[in-house]
Amino acid sequence: MHIDDFHSRARASMGLIALAICIRSTPASAATIDGTLDGEYGLPLSTQTTETGFGDTSFGPIYQEGSELDQAFAYVDGGTLFLLFTGNLQPFASEPLTNPEQLEIFIDCVPGGQNSLRADNPAIGINLRLSDLAGLAFDADFSPDYWFEHSTARGGRSWAYYAELPAAGGGLGYFLGRNGSVYGTELTGGTNPHGIRVGLNETNEAGVTEGCGPASGAGVATGFEWSIPLEAIGNPTGALKVCALVARYNTPQISNQMLGPLPPGTCSLGAPANVNLTSIPGEQYFVIDFAVPARRASFGYVKAKYSR
Repeated sequence: MHIDDFHSRARASMGLIALAICIRSTPASAATIDGTLDGEYGLPLSTQTTETGFGDTSFGPIYQEGSELDQAFAYVDGGTLFLLFTGNLQPFASEPLTNPEQLEIFIDCVPGGQNSLRADNPAIGINLRLSDLAGLAFDADFSPDYWFEHSTARGGRSWAYYAELPAAGGGLGYFLGRNGSVYGTELTGGTNPHGIRVGLNETNEAGVTEGCGPASGAGVATGFEWSIPLEAIGNPTGALKVCALVARYNTPQISNQMLGPLPPGTCSLGAPANVNLTSIPGEQYFVIDFAVPARRASFGYVKAKYSR
């Protein structure tokens, strides 16, 4: 090999290494959080099998109504958990008055937690507060340690909340903020020490229909996206369990839109204090394995590809 060819190949190899390091070292916070399914998410971790008891999504000339929770996607990268729940939430609107419905997210990731939600949890949330969910009991092997709430208003606005759920109570809770611009990502006006971000895309018109019977949420690619640094949930090192559900605040009520899904034929569950998921067949949560899916844009992948 001519020395010039050797030097050229060496420079090319170093360039690829530098590119790989640059790709991998790009902070996870640079990811696009817009409520739209991206390839990094891989296959869904949970898919809805039940029609929605809170009304099929419809877009009228003035307002939108209906809520559904179609699929859940997730991955962990760069010290950050990325969550996407596809579907829709009925937003708040003042004229005509439309009461909002909220996405409630519970994460079981460290020892402890609350298998049944305590009455002395922080009274935070927009309309429906965490304390309004007191008495809600999860599957026997699910004791969430953290709670997140996502609520929307007509026109692409989001409000987000966070709380700790220690077994003995006394956890901290924050209004994380709202998006500073329509369909924006950054949360402003609240307390957000970990830099949590949210994204929203409310354009879905597919997914499940109204009722309590069998239905599939497969194929919906827009909804509600969260970027949560692992430090915000206790720096877990093992698999995570997540339960997500839709609820409403006027006479607090848990819908039948839950992931993991309720059995087909299950209508809305009613008051949180009367809901005990251990009495319902199946697992009303899904599991996130840190190792799957993994981003392909890593040094190891580039190195393997170009060392053949």
